[in-house]
Amino acid sequence: MAEQGETEQGGRERHYFTKRQIEKAWEMPPESDELPRYGGHMRLPTCASEEGMADRLSHLVLGVTDLDRSEAWYRDFFGMDALGRNLTSEARPHAVLRMNTGQLLILVQQEHVVPERPGTNGTHHAFTMTPNQYRQMLGRVKEWGYDIGVYRAEFLARGEYTMNFNDPDGHHVEIDCTGPEASELILPNAGLIDCGPADSYQVGDVKLFKQHDFFVVRLQDGFIALSRWCRHMNGRVIWERDHWRFRCPYHRAAYDRRGNCVGGQPDLNALWLHPITFNDEGHVLVNTDEAIDRTHYEPGQAASHQPAAAAGGIHG
Repeated sequence: MAEQGETEQGGRERHYFTKRQIEKAWEMPPESDELPRYGGHMRLPTCASEEGMADRLSHLVLGVTDLDRSEAWYRDFFGMDALGRNLTSEARPHAVLRMNTGQLLILVQQEHVVPERPGTNGTHHAFTMTPNQYRQMLGRVKEWGYDIGVYRAEFLARGEYTMNFNDPDGHHVEIDCTGPEASELILPNAGLIDCGPADSYQVGDVKLFKQHDFFVVRLQDGFIALSRWCRHMNGRVIWERDHWRFRCPYHRAAYDRRGNCVGGQPDLNALWLHPITFNDEGHVLVNTDEAIDRTHYEPGQAASHQPAAAAGGIHG
């Protein structure tokens, strides 16, 4: 078995991380009794066949230059179960380890390892952990003295936790965790927000109320107030006027002006709606203390405003 110092030496290649990238890596999810799932946080109903078979990776093969060192690292640092040596038809010496979701990692002895092939960018091996497993991993990272950061620190949604580092042979490793706050309903809880006169909005207008995380949209059917929080994970969507759509910059989910999901992620409900009323002066009032869940847009969801001058009809 390799000594810890030997193991660390191979995997502690120095990286440059910004202050924000380091701070994001050390964010800790709340404790949770969540159990490991095959397929991790990207597991979706559409990934399984009618027989329940998961259409996902069953094993990962990595080349290593020191089989003892790498087996010890993935066993002791990562916490995988070492099943034994030379258990497959691979002709070269190899070690087989198992994750607690049943997937396998096969380490194959090689004279030289190229962890990042020429002409590639951003290649990494990602592993998903439950919140409690992730908390334990942060403890081992601190104990073993690893430098960690998050390459995509600017693209983490609320409740999404990530750390990046290298294994003993320089393979890029990413550990991900999704806490329950990634999918919970977020309310501004700021009461009624006066969004100005209804008559100041033209059909097609989209106005952001950044402080309270919602958009007011005037449709042909009336007004809707869309929550900014994406239905995939809680990332804030942005309005792309040139494309007539809302887009989440974190995981590419896209929505039309009515809040319907139109791509980027499958099986998403429409954006949350905040109820709209109008005061006597004809101002649009958005209730930020409530949100309406819906699968898609229907005309009845829009709030109509009839100007006072037209309320009694046209006379002449």
